[in-house]
Amino acid sequence: MKILLMFLGIFSISYTNESYYKNGKLVVLQNIHSIRSFNDSSIKYYKTVSGNKVGITNQLLVQCKESVNCPKLLDTFNLLSYSKLSDKIFIVKIENRDDIFFISRALFESNKVAFAHPNFIKKRRKR
Repeated sequence: MKILLMFLGIFSISYTNESYYKNGKLVVLQNIHSIRSFNDSSIKYYKTVSGNKVGITNQLLVQCKESVNCPKLLDTFNLLSYSKLSDKIFIVKIENRDDIFFISRALFESNKVAFAHPNFIKKRRKR
């Protein structure tokens, strides 16, 4: 019985809607039910496992692997737009912020990108 409960717990965590890949590992965020408007879009806030608060809009940061035609890959998804930040990194806008985690995981799981994660908004800290 314990093994079944452990398996169900791992299964539910690995398939949560509010997760993305960081350094090849699945990171789960906790929704803290806080939304704020900013520049005609809303920011939804989450808590990381370490307790930090991060905001998410409708933007992803994506870096395709060397041999991949990134614009062609991005065109296969239902995106509002994308633009280059550098030679390898794109900022991607999606229509529905609620799809941000699904799209970021799908891009990463395609094995064609080095990373794909939300464009996080973090609290400013003095260095």
